Amino acid sequence: MREKLFTALNMFAAAMLVGCGAGEDMDILDAAAIYQANRPAIETIREDFPGPYTEFVRVPARDPAKETVRGKVLLARLRQSFPVEFVDFFPAGNTGEDEINIILKRYGGSARWTVVSLVYVEAPLQAPPPGSGVAIFNACDTRASRWFEQDHGDLDVAAFCRIDGRWYAYQKVF
Repeated sequence: MREKLFTALNMFAAAMLVGCGAGEDMDILDAAAIYQANRPAIETIREDFPGPYTEFVRVPARDPAKETVRGKVLLARLRQSFPVEFVDFFPAGNTGEDEINIILKRYGGSARWTVVSLVYVEAPLQAPPPGSGVAIFNACDTRASRWFEQDHGDLDVAAFCRIDGRWYAYQKVF
C-alpha cells in the first residue's frame, strides 16, 4: 500500500512539473509554483553556498576545468525535483550583498528569447524607472503574467514577482 501511494505521489509530482513549465512555455507563475513546491531544497542553496560572494560563479562552471564536486552535488540534488539549467552566484554590485539566480528555462527563436528563473536578493528590489520595461509585483499572481501580454513596443521586458522576503520569480523576454 505504501509503495502504491509513493508511486502515485511521484506520478502526481511529475505531472505537476510538466504542467508547471517543463515544456517550452514556462512562465513567471510556473517559477513561483516550482519554488513553492520545492522550498526546502531551494532554501538550502544558501546553506551550501553561504557567501558573501566576491566574484561571479556559475554552476555548472562555464569552464569544465573549474567544475567542483560541490557544484555537481547541488545541481544533481536540484534536478531531482525540478528543471535547472544553471545557477549563478554573484555580488549585487558594490553593495556587499549577494544574489543568486536559478535559471529554470531559456527558450525562444531568432527574434525573441525568454528566460525564466528564481532570484534570491538580500535587499528588497527597488521600483524600476517608468518606461524601463521592468516591473516588480509584490505577489506572484496573474498580474505578473498578464503584464507580458501588454504592448511594450520594441522594449525588452522583464518582471519580478515576490515569493517571500528574499526570493522572486523572474521572467525576461528580449
